[in-house]
Amino acid sequence: MKNERIYRAVRTFFQAFIGAVIANIGFYLSGVDNKKALISAVLSLIGCGVAAGIAAVMNPNKKEK
Repeated sequence: MKNERIYRAVRTFFQAFIGAVIANIGFYLSGVDNKKALISAVLSLIGCGVAAGIAAVMNPNKKEK
């Protein structure tokens, strides 16, 4: 029960993380300085964590309903 929720949160985190990495690679390659690219990457990781938390809360197991 709890493991399924953790699995979903981790899966959502990695899906969002991969999207953020791809976006930040493009951001970095466009010639933006390293400080702005780093700030963007950190904010993206925070967004990934929030997305994973929301997914865990909004998708309870069918047994929990």
